[in-house]
Amino acid sequence: MRSRISRHLGQVLGQPPPAGEAPHAPLELNGRDYAVFLLRVAAEIEHGLMVQYLFAAYSLGGPNVPEGRRADVRAWQETILGIAKEEMGHLVTVENLLTALSAPLNFNREEFPHDTLLYPFGFKLQAASLESLAAYICAESPEEWEISEAEEQEIKNRAQIATGAQVNRVGRLFAELTRVLRDPALIPDGDFDARSVGFQAAWDEWGRGYREGQRGTEATSSLPQLPAPELLILEAGSREQALSAIAEVGEQGEGLEPADENESHFQRFLAIYRAMKELGVANSARPVAPNPTTDLQGPDVGRPDDPSTTTAILHPEARLWAHLFNVRYRKLLVNLSHAFTLSDDPSDATTLSPRGALIHRTFSEMYNLRAIAGRLVVLPIDAANPDGPVAGPPFQIAHTLMLAPSESGRWHQHRDILDASATIIARLRAEGSPDGRDYLAALAQLDAIERAQLEQLIAGAAGVPA
Repeated sequence: MRSRISRHLGQVLGQPPPAGEAPHAPLELNGRDYAVFLLRVAAEIEHGLMVQYLFAAYSLGGPNVPEGRRADVRAWQETILGIAKEEMGHLVTVENLLTALSAPLNFNREEFPHDTLLYPFGFKLQAASLESLAAYICAESPEEWEISEAEEQEIKNRAQIATGAQVNRVGRLFAELTRVLRDPALIPDGDFDARSVGFQAAWDEWGRGYREGQRGTEATSSLPQLPAPELLILEAGSREQALSAIAEVGEQGEGLEPADENESHFQRFLAIYRAMKELGVANSARPVAPNPTTDLQGPDVGRPDDPSTTTAILHPEARLWAHLFNVRYRKLLVNLSHAFTLSDDPSDATTLSPRGALIHRTFSEMYNLRAIAGRLVVLPIDAANPDGPVAGPPFQIAHTLMLAPSESGRWHQHRDILDASATIIARLRAEGSPDGRDYLAALAQLDAIERAQLEQLIAGAAGVPA
């Protein structure tokens, strides 16, 4: 089904319908189905870009960076982390649009996308470099770059080296979404459910320290000269609100309407690319192995020097940290997904609601992922080669992200994840190096508090119908 729709998309992207022919969806879908398909692909793209940007940011820094360049590299890292946070906002906004159309949510992502008409480039976890930055620039680019032809071609050539193929603009997909959402012949007004807004993510809940409508200075940043990310968490209960949300996401990241082009992801990645090239910092990133995985065998497991395959994490302690990273990554996604099943209840502002607790823990897991990634990028990927490539966060998707049909079952899922995490933490505290043990002790203590709360929620939800 996806390949057939992809062929249709390849025929219509950027092209008006033939004269006398109304805009249409693929023959096997009506307009609403087609919009849902596009939104689910958009969710996978935003999720995939967020993960790849996080990996690149985590790779930056290390002892090989010259003393006089460390502030520059740290600024690049924080900028890319900020872009990744904004991609999470894009993902949440796309989930809001799916909710508005009463459609299934999608928190999955492709591991190695092959549908090149829909995806900007094949999913690949790789360290920050001129080549990987070039791929991100191309993915986030507007149709007209407004830079020199020579520089544009240089960047596109580097992007092809990084990905092995021509990089597609994400903006093309968003342009097709706009075309479909705008047309009442494809999607009637009644398909937009205004009542769903109570279940959608709201900026007041998710904005947490970010100023709405402008990029302010993040108080917790050690680089106060850098503007904080601007999270776009946009609700939609009507066609107009859905179109506005798509337009704002496009302006910020994909360059559909670069009203303030210096704020776009395209411009920020381009600035880092130019700075890295000008400074000539060859060692701005750690030698992180591409596509690290906890899988020890399989058709895609290769060597650390082969970027076309995954790289098995063979160092015993690094493998444990990688397993812990995967569990906490799953926890973040389950928290996020579960929050969309609970409605907002503003009547009681004195206590933290279950939905509020899930949102709070989603942000906590972001910090946990950064802390665990910090341990991984200083450990060799193979104990037999301590001076070779280092490990990195694997971001492996769990066996399922589907939620249980009952509320009690959903809280059971959270407890299951904490159980798995506790097993890994116990082994790391017993078998791992002293580095990181204080963090593990604190994480175990926080998980114990959460587990006690989960037991109460499980008991309270018992017998409540789904």
